[in-house]
Amino acid sequence: MKIALIGASSTGKSSLAERLSRELSLPLIREQARVVLAELGKTLAELRADDMAIVSFQNRVLDYQIASELECADTGFISDRSVFDNLTLFLRHCPLTPHGVETYTNRVLAHFRKFPYDYLIYLRPGEFPVANDGVRTADPFYQAQVDGMILAILRLFSVPFHEVHGDIDQRVREVRRLVGK
Repeated sequence: MKIALIGASSTGKSSLAERLSRELSLPLIREQARVVLAELGKTLAELRADDMAIVSFQNRVLDYQIASELECADTGFISDRSVFDNLTLFLRHCPLTPHGVETYTNRVLAHFRKFPYDYLIYLRPGEFPVANDGVRTADPFYQAQVDGMILAILRLFSVPFHEVHGDIDQRVREVRRLVGK
């Protein structure tokens, strides 16, 4: 079973992913942006100040996300992001060219079509406090922008998703009911 969580920053994806990984006995794919940032030894602010660096970063994050999903494809996984989160953040933060947008979007869609999620779980902002930790932003306007972009992308490409609400226990119960465990 392949389950990916999607949503803006501070919607509880990491907490829910860790808990579902334990409860469903599935490997956890952590947020790959944090992995890449650690490898680069850079901050998002530094990368966003350089057009070439942020494009390279977003491509590398997508590479890592796809590689992680493929590595766990046979066993299943819980992922603390989806390739659609990657697309959203690419579109939000990178200088956009028609070729760049087409190339990135095609990579996301090709991967998803070949290896779709069994369940894409959408988490709406506003149920958890926004924490600025250098990767997340505490700006509610930014969070709303990203949330709107996520929903627009999912609808544009007719990607099925399920929305869950409430505290962590309620969300776990909703996902468990959804997957029939």
